Amino acid sequence: MGSGSATAALQVAAAAGVVLLQSGADVARVEDTVSRILRAYGVGEPEIYATPTGIFISVADQEATVVRRVRSRTIALDRVSAVNALSRSLTADPKDPAEALRLIRAIGEQPPPFPRWLDVPASGLAAAACTMLVGGSLAGVLPAFLANLVVQAGERICRWLGLPDAVADLISGANAVFCATLLHRWLGVPVGPVVAGGIMILVPGIAFTNALRDAIAGDLVSATARGLEAFVKVTALAAGVGAALYLVGGGGVL
Repeated sequence: MGSGSATAALQVAAAAGVVLLQSGADVARVEDTVSRILRAYGVGEPEIYATPTGIFISVADQEATVVRRVRSRTIALDRVSAVNALSRSLTADPKDPAEALRLIRAIGEQPPPFPRWLDVPASGLAAAACTMLVGGSLAGVLPAFLANLVVQAGERICRWLGLPDAVADLISGANAVFCATLLHRWLGVPVGPVVAGGIMILVPGIAFTNALRDAIAGDLVSATARGLEAFVKVTALAAGVGAALYLVGGGGVL
């Protein structure tokens, strides 16, 4: 394979790796998919190193290297599945690199499978249902749903404003307490279950899972980074809840 073809293949593979990392895929999956794409285009013996914030691909015999920085991450398993399916189709029938790159970029830009306006009410409903798991009553589900609508909307406003993730999580934790306190004073709804339900779906369970998967696969740098990211998120949530409880007099409402 010529250097031009190898460079084109590297661009395709790097784009796929970036979409996977931005969509919350674990590092082992990213490296396997990138390697699969490069083999499909006849690029042998690539060196691939991925972390949650970047991917590095080098092919020594072609003297070609690609580095991509990943600055934003979310959970989009539909995109992960689409990139994996595309990589397997490329293995069976390699497309023109320009066409493959177009398809990968289209996957990275595809909208969520459900309307965006449904995100907040669905998250609020899930949080309200979680109150039942932590001692809430059936009568408190509707008030908890209304309170958690505010929490979820506030969390997304913080993201939209571009606030750091830790700040957004701290505000969300505090918001959960303030909303639960108002419900307690107006309707007598217990504060504890509403707060627990409100922050439960904000807890980074997938990040912890990916950190463990990376550690088991031997990707210790990625595992440490993901674990630290999850720890910072949980700490920010706890700090927001604790500060808000202190301000409202937690001993009197819990």
